[in-house]
Amino acid sequence: MESRVAYYFDNETDQCLPFLYEGCGGNTNRFRDMESCRMSCIPQDYGWCAMKEKAFVDNNGNTLICSRTSADPCPEKYICKHLAFFGICCPQKTEEIYAKNFYPKCARGTLVITDDGNFNMTFLGKTCSDKFCPEGSSCIQQEIFAYCCQ
Repeated sequence: MESRVAYYFDNETDQCLPFLYEGCGGNTNRFRDMESCRMSCIPQDYGWCAMKEKAFVDNNGNTLICSRTSADPCPEKYICKHLAFFGICCPQKTEEIYAKNFYPKCARGTLVITDDGNFNMTFLGKTCSDKFCPEGSSCIQQEIFAYCCQ
């Protein structure tokens, strides 16, 4: 069997990520494309803080709901993360690191972009050892994700 890029659901990042499948063995956490992985693993209305960090909760244990307006601000060191229907207060530092990793920039060259079936996005993987970057591109490892430049 010929090697090809397949996708798996990564529990740490709650993302479907690519890897080079070399055609031998495996498990049920392997999908032919990103859309199949997302449809199987991520509910459309699902939202979370990056890296499974806990959203801010009030003294009663309820998750604090926030909005884009200043009427519903988050406490210090938290930022409002907008989900499908409302926002939650997530730890600012983790959200900033995650955003830097999720929206990388190539020092030289251009980002490898993929069409996930719905829109174009940066081709991100978990680690460079997953060998997901296309031939002729280089893999750059960050704290959370790896990405490809060409």
